[in-house]
Amino acid sequence: MAALQKIRSKSGLLVGIIAVGLLAFVFPWGEVTTFVNKMRDKAFVVDGKVITTKEYSDKIAQWENFQKIMSNQSSLDEFTNSQIREMAYQQMVKEIMLDEEAGRLGLAVTPEELNDMVYGPVVAPILYQIPFFANPQTGQFDKAYLMQFLSDINQDPTTMQEPHRSEIMARREIWAFIQNMMKYQRLEEKYASLVAGSVLVSDTEAKAAYGDSKNVADIAYVVQRYSTLADSAVQVSDKEIKALYDLRKNNYKLDTELRKISYFIKDVVPSDEDYAAIEQEMNAAYEKLKMTDNPAIVLSEYSSTYQDIFMAVTSLPADAKTFVESASVGDIFGPVREDQTYLMYKLIDRTNAADSIKLQIIPLPQGLDEKTSAHIVDSIQSVLKGGKDFGAVADELFPNSNGGDLGWTNEAMLASAGIAKECFAAAKGEVLKLKVGGQDQLIRIADKTNPVPKVKLAVIQLPVIISDKTQNAIDNELNQFVSENGNLENFDKAAQAKGYSLIQNSIISPSEIALGQATGTRQVIHWAFNEKVGSVKKFDMSDKRVVAIVKNEITGDYMPVSEVATALKTELINDKKAEKIIADLKAKNLTSLDAYAQAVSGKVDTVNFVTFQTNNLSGIGYEPLMNVYSKLGQVNKLEAPMKGKSGVYVLNVTNKTEDTKEFNAEQTKQSLKQANYYQMMSQAVSILRNKMNVEDNRVKFW
Repeated sequence: MAALQKIRSKSGLLVGIIAVGLLAFVFPWGEVTTFVNKMRDKAFVVDGKVITTKEYSDKIAQWENFQKIMSNQSSLDEFTNSQIREMAYQQMVKEIMLDEEAGRLGLAVTPEELNDMVYGPVVAPILYQIPFFANPQTGQFDKAYLMQFLSDINQDPTTMQEPHRSEIMARREIWAFIQNMMKYQRLEEKYASLVAGSVLVSDTEAKAAYGDSKNVADIAYVVQRYSTLADSAVQVSDKEIKALYDLRKNNYKLDTELRKISYFIKDVVPSDEDYAAIEQEMNAAYEKLKMTDNPAIVLSEYSSTYQDIFMAVTSLPADAKTFVESASVGDIFGPVREDQTYLMYKLIDRTNAADSIKLQIIPLPQGLDEKTSAHIVDSIQSVLKGGKDFGAVADELFPNSNGGDLGWTNEAMLASAGIAKECFAAAKGEVLKLKVGGQDQLIRIADKTNPVPKVKLAVIQLPVIISDKTQNAIDNELNQFVSENGNLENFDKAAQAKGYSLIQNSIISPSEIALGQATGTRQVIHWAFNEKVGSVKKFDMSDKRVVAIVKNEITGDYMPVSEVATALKTELINDKKAEKIIADLKAKNLTSLDAYAQAVSGKVDTVNFVTFQTNNLSGIGYEPLMNVYSKLGQVNKLEAPMKGKSGVYVLNVTNKTEDTKEFNAEQTKQSLKQANYYQMMSQAVSILRNKMNVEDNRVKFW
């Protein structure tokens, strides 16, 4: 009975355990996990609209593809990729905001408008920036090339062979991307124009603007800079700093979290031992190059490709040019060290020949067998021998080829195609049958420059590689630093003591691409926003190491007073210095600028043509005090010592003229309206962004 009673007393617990066990089998935990991950997957949010990491990544891929095609590159460096991530984000945010706001206002960009931006008399500004639409001769936008591009992409790709079909499809994607940019560029213009056009100028504003601009003054002055007085001469309390902070609190409003970090960067550079190893290798190369009659063999041992071509002496680097001007064939220059590279030249030959030639080409279709290709070439040659113009034949076979014009080229540019010798040896007007990429082509020497001195050089260039030993030494040094000083108390002091270039208490935002100008350091920013205060880490990059510590998390609606206290204290110190300097000068009862100049161990200076609206004054910079007295000051009246931005001033308006032009209310209003219009145009979208809740979470993922 006792055992039975014990089982009964525990039955509730047993039932609970069994229930939980059954729940584990029947509850859809996978769906819950998917739901939770989906809730977290917010790259950014615009006015409640969530953009997932996939959507953002897809947009980045579009931008990267666009950039690769525009720059004719197969890959992009890290800095460019970082810029693209930011541009893609900004564009996506802008598109969401404009779609929402334009929908409310009834704004839209119609297909007819887009069509007019392409085919109309005034094309979209973005089209001027696309290399596809530029004339290769001038480098400027040419509408004919735009029309040809559109004609090409409107062809039926199903009738084409590869790779032409893939190229057309890729260009269609590019055009869709460009059209989207055109659409939102125009929509932004419409929205900004609507906002800017709603701002009116009153009669009072017009009269005030006229009054501000009609007085022009020359002012003599003496200044005692605040820097001439030691900071210790005045005292500023924490209470005063807090009071000024409270007065200006809205200036410190935050729209994102920030982090305060300290960090230093140590460049990874070769050691003396690394340089010595390459120097020894270059000395061995020197002996081989000196003895050989076949420089290509020697160069191949050192990962250098020998180019059996002549180069104009004027096109050579300064050191090579100086060498060849006095060297004999067979002489060697170097090895010499230039930064992280060793260089050596051997003069192989000299000549006088054309530096550049102008070519025309009649290319043959790809994929032809050798017999068919030879037959077509022979047929075209027969036509040319019959007297028909080469350019006319090229245009007949390939319309819009500009007579097969390839422009001017030099030997180096033709070397990779393997036709440099033949082309430069041919006479002007000669037509050559050459193989390019395994395919027969007809090439005409349209023109040649006058002969110039040229040389053939064998060049060995070896970079100084940073050895594993050197990198390990750097890593061991920094790992030891982190181990011994990886805490808030010691980090800054230890870094300074060891001579590292410490960037102390740097405030970073989640949208920054890098730490200052240090490429590849976005990962440090990502880390700082995802770690706790006090976290320390060493980051390894190919050319540098970064060691960083998270000093503080700055959250909330406003920047805390502790983060702006230094700037506020400096301002308050200057205010108190101004009070002290003014009191001291007034006590001396001085009556002339010369006397004031002597009292402050300074001199009398002048600034001319000052108006109320002058923003930057020669020798002074921005000083509102001068603007006020250009309008209100009396001529030849000594104005008592007054507080300025950078010091205490004593002024005397020496000359004042007034614009006699009559006040024209409508003209002044129009001028002000235009100024306001452009200002509002530039700010409209950024103001809209402030009104819409934009939540940027990208730093959690990148």
